[in-house]
Amino acid sequence: MKHNLHSTFYSYAKVNLYLGITGKDEKDGYHFIDSLFQEVTLYDVIDIWQSPNDSVRFINEKIPQENTVARALQMFKESFSICDSFTIEVFKNIPIGSGLGGGSSNAAYVLLALANFYSVPEEKILEIGKKIGSDVPFFLYGGLCHVQGKGEIVTPLKARLKDIYFLIIYPEIPISTKWAYSLIKDYDSKSNENFNNIPVIDIDFLKKIMYNKFQLFVFENCKELVEVKNNLESFLDSHLSFMSGSGSSFVYVYTEEQKAKRDFERIKQNFTYKVFFCEPYYRRTGER
Repeated sequence: MKHNLHSTFYSYAKVNLYLGITGKDEKDGYHFIDSLFQEVTLYDVIDIWQSPNDSVRFINEKIPQENTVARALQMFKESFSICDSFTIEVFKNIPIGSGLGGGSSNAAYVLLALANFYSVPEEKILEIGKKIGSDVPFFLYGGLCHVQGKGEIVTPLKARLKDIYFLIIYPEIPISTKWAYSLIKDYDSKSNENFNNIPVIDIDFLKKIMYNKFQLFVFENCKELVEVKNNLESFLDSHLSFMSGSGSSFVYVYTEEQKAKRDFERIKQNFTYKVFFCEPYYRRTGER
């Protein structure tokens, strides 16, 4: 007899180390991407347990009733003829509208928890993930992945980031992904890099590949964000910085943990922005 499900787990954020937009499907309006996704140690906390009725609650944020977690629960139940009901509570640490994939991550980790409880193979929930959001398939794999197509082509990579630490700074300027895509006026060629053959990604490689198609177009249409970046650039001692996803989070890259943590404290003391110290995270092995 199956025991009742009651589980608490983390739902991790991501950063885009490289993000090109290679075209658009005129039939459905979705864009094609070529990107390198890296999971990081910033996470939301999710509790799920069986209950008389389905309920999805966000403890510290006002989230519409129609959300990725509710969709994940509903679609899983419909897909596998599940009659049980669940309460899901989410405590948000990943900022909304930040380009860090919080909503997609929440949906993916709920799907993984349900799949584990009902012994559903992970490949069977991939189709559900694709229908919820373009970043959800990545979060079903996690770690470091090369992501293409509309987000559904995910290639997990063996490479690991070496001596890399992140400061993620969210200036509390939410950016709509739909709006950011509407700004794109031209498209990129696919990357020539064969990421499968790279065992280690260090700061020199990151400097070589770092690119975000959104950044130029978002900056052109959101001068407030440009001002934020200019303020931070003169203040931080990082090797590299870039916008994650469609924004508005900035990612600052360090090779020394001590320097990153020092700048973390300086940001907290001198700005009102949300700031997070993070490391790369590899869920399948628990590595950092």
